[in-house]
Amino acid sequence: MQISLENKQDKYTGISYVWKMDPMTSADIAYELKGIKPDDPRWKQQEAIIMANVLVQDYFTDFYYQGKKVSFKRIPDSYHLEKDGFSLVFFFTASFMQPLPIAGSHVEIQTYDPTFYVSMTYQNKQQINLPLDIAANCQMELQEANVTDSMRAYAFSLDKSDNPEEDLALGKQFAQRVDIQCP
Repeated sequence: MQISLENKQDKYTGISYVWKMDPMTSADIAYELKGIKPDDPRWKQQEAIIMANVLVQDYFTDFYYQGKKVSFKRIPDSYHLEKDGFSLVFFFTASFMQPLPIAGSHVEIQTYDPTFYVSMTYQNKQQINLPLDIAANCQMELQEANVTDSMRAYAFSLDKSDNPEEDLALGKQFAQRVDIQCP
């Protein structure tokens, strides 16, 4: 997973995402798209289905600005699906309802599936792209989730058809946190 923070006129405006799908999901979708080109209406329909699933979960992202949760626009700026070898990669850009001043800001980002544990992780800090002016002036930290052994055991005990207890927010328990502090 990769993200790029979007900005304009010294304000955060949204996030662009690059999600490389896991082999199983890629295989399922690729089977549906076998022999279909990206400009075919059936390909576009599959892109729309994926985007609809992302929208239902509010882009799978909690974005906090100065400690308050920020809302995204309900319609993405753009989205498309590409093949990368045997994997599929989904690209999309989501804008915030309002631009957010960068100067003096503290931002926290978590991306996760709230309904189940699905790995949505950054391999390293380089997967989080900041515009040059933000990268030069702000401090960014990628924090790993602090998951207890009992929570990890519970997650691994679930069958694919099981639903975790809602109040656990299981996906959030495993989510990394991106922390950005700007002077």
